[in-house]
Formats: sequence, C-alpha cells, structure tokens
Amino acid sequence: MADRRMARAGGGPAEVWRRDAARPACGGSSRSPRRSVGASVHRLPLPGEEARAASPARLAGTAYTLLAAVLLMCMFGMVMIFSASSGAALEHYGSSYYFLLRQALWFGAGLAALTVAARMDYRRLVQLSPLLLILSLAGLAAVLLFGEVTYGSRRSLNLGPLVIQPSELTKLSLLLYAVHVFGKRREDPRTWTWKEVANPVLTVTGLACLLIILEPDLGSMLIVAFSALVVIYLAGVPRGKMAALALGGLVLTLIFIAISPYRRARFLAFLDPWSAPREGGFHVIQSMLALGSGGVTGLGLGMSRQKFFYLPNAHTDFIFSIVGEELGLVGTLTILALLALFVYLGLRIARQAPDRTGRMLAGGVVCVLGAQAVVNMGAATGVLPITGVTLPFISYGGSSLVICLCMTGILLSVSRGHGRRATGTGRRSREDSHLRRRDGRPPASLAGTGRRARIA
Repeated sequence: MADRRMARAGGGPAEVWRRDAARPACGGSSRSPRRSVGASVHRLPLPGEEARAASPARLAGTAYTLLAAVLLMCMFGMVMIFSASSGAALEHYGSSYYFLLRQALWFGAGLAALTVAARMDYRRLVQLSPLLLILSLAGLAAVLLFGEVTYGSRRSLNLGPLVIQPSELTKLSLLLYAVHVFGKRREDPRTWTWKEVANPVLTVTGLACLLIILEPDLGSMLIVAFSALVVIYLAGVPRGKMAALALGGLVLTLIFIAISPYRRARFLAFLDPWSAPREGGFHVIQSMLALGSGGVTGLGLGMSRQKFFYLPNAHTDFIFSIVGEELGLVGTLTILALLALFVYLGLRIARQAPDRTGRMLAGGVVCVLGAQAVVNMGAATGVLPITGVTLPFISYGGSSLVICLCMTGILLSVSRGHGRRATGTGRRSREDSHLRRRDGRPPASLAGTGRRARIA
C-alpha cells in the first residue's frame, strides 16, 4: 500500500524520506517506546550538494572588480613602460622592446604568484611567514656582500638573467610575520606592555631596516617599516603608543637624512628645487616640466620629450610624470581613479573578512600599496622628497610587480574566506528550509510524540 501511494505521489524513497521528516507526528502518547521522527531521520543530501560543499568558495563581485582594476593597471603600465623606455632601451641594449619584454615575463610570473596566493588559504600563508622572513633577511645580507652597485647603492642580486630585489620580498614577509604574531594574541591590546609590542616584531623590523639602510635605500626602508607599523595599528595598539612609535620613526628618518650628504642635498633640494637645478633639484624640475607640458589631454602617446635623456629613470621612478606629459591630466586622473578603486575594494574586503587575521592582513596590504603609490606620485609632483619607490602595478620592476600581484592574490584569498563563510550560511539555510512544513511553519518539536507520520 505504501509503495502504491509513493508511485502516485511521483516521488522516490529519498523524497518520501524527506517528506516524512517535514511533517509533524500525529497522535500517540509521549510515553510510546518509539523514537521521534526528528531524532531518527537524517536528511539525505540533494543532488550536487556534496560537490558544492567540497568545492572551494568562489570569488565575490568585489574581488572580481578588484582583479579587473589590477590587470588594467598592469596592462596600462606595460604600454607606458614601452613608451617611456624605448629610446633608452635602443641606445643601451640595441632593442626598443628590451624593458617591455622583461616586464611581460615578470608579469607572467606575477600572475602565477597571484593565482597561488588566491587559491591558498591566507591563514596557511601567515603560518609560513617566519620562513619567508628568514629568506628575506638572508637575501638582504647577500645584497650587501654580492649585490651589484647601481646609482651608488647595492639594491639587487643578479642571478643570471634575473635581477631580484630582496627588499620587496621583505616588505611582504614582514607584514605577514606581524599578522602572524599579533593574530595569535587574544588579550586586550590596550593592556600590552612596550615589551609585548616591540618583541619580536619591532626587533625584526629594526634588523631589516638596518640591512636596507646599509645598501643604502631609504625609500625601501620606510616602506618596510611602515608595513610593520600599520599591522601594529590594526592590531589595536593604543594611540599613545602608536604616536610614540611614529615620532621615533620620524626622528630616525631625519637622522639618516642628516648623516648622509647625498640624502641631505636631495632633501634641501626638495624644499627649494631651483636652488640646485643641475644637482639635487634636477629630477624634480624635469618631472614638473613633463607634467606641465602635458596639459589636459597630453602631447599624445609616445610623444614625450622628457624621456629622451632629460628625465632620469623615466620608466621606473618617474613614470607618473611621463603619463602626465603624454596623456595629460586625463591620464593621471585615470591612474588615481584606478588606485582609489583598488584601495576602496581592498578595504571593503578587509571589513568583510571572516576573522581578525584576515582583517589585519587585508588592511595591511591595502595600506602598504596605497602608501607606496602616494610616496611615488608625491615625489613626481614635488610634494614629497624623492625616495626611489616605484608606482605599484605600473612602474618597471620585476620584483615589485611580482610582490604587488602576490599581495593582490592575498586579498582575493581573504575574499574567498568571506565567501566560504557566506556559503556555509547559505547551506545551513537550505538545510533548515528542507525541514519546514509545506505551510511555511516550523517543524513540530523533535521531542514530541513518538508515532511515525503517515505517508500521504
């Protein structure tokens, strides 16, 4: 009789099993030896539900928009790198495409790093931070011993055809290590003593900054120090301690500027570039001439005059000036809009992160890349001293591009962590909906009557 009723209802055994569980028990006494329906029935998974539960969370719309903005900046950057470097590349290397081809190869490596970081759980990456930090410090020490001198400093290692700048990796590894240390602490940050704040993060940061300033590279040192300080701030350290740390960092920076004649001359030229137009103020003056020549719409793509041996490092430190000269105010505002979109979406991902580690990590990545962009554009416009920091995603530089794309992958990983939380919530909602009655009311108490429900 039950089989015939099942056939007329058009449902199989699994459907009847769920329908049986969705109906309240009728009649009978609570003293019946039989167990209640809810206590004995386990819902069978719907077709394909197990596959959805086992698959990793997909990227959200915010992550896709952020990825599109980053790829657009990289493509735009390679166009401008070719435009800014073609003359110098032909003069020194015999091919106008020298820097473009190298940047394209690094872009491929950066996409691979982005993919790995995005598919990897960011918590696992944070756990690997001590190993990455040791590797970074070893690279900084190797630069002092075996690095090639360029523009009066040792900043990179030449490994055959590859040129690697360990300070870029240090920027990422130190940020991850700070998140690793402060993410494990559960006590109130307002109760932390100076020893708990400084040890071990500030100790390791001081060692890394010392190795970088010995190259010397003040700009990279400031970015590395900032990557640790921003995580300390996001961890919840009181404002009084943060103000003391910021003041101490400012004093040390001024000391490093004062003890070096080259840095002191550049700083004084920043205050008054026209006092030394052929020395410390030369870069700033040529950069402002490039920006002023572009006007609103620019001279046209590839039509820059300053890139022909007037503006040094046109494809690296001052690529923002070449954009302003060739594409005008429209081009520079486009870069500002893309960077602002990146910062906004990154902070949105940080706010929606599923845990404290994700919030600190995503917030730190966004703040570091945003600060680096501000320092580069500030130097190009004469608002800040020249530090030799690249413009993220746009300037030429293999190590910088790979690390920036890897940081983007970390943001995508945090976004996927939020997606996993949302997916789990949706799955629980679906499970609850299958246990509701047809009339929309919640199911009867699972501790109710013991007689099994009839089959319709």
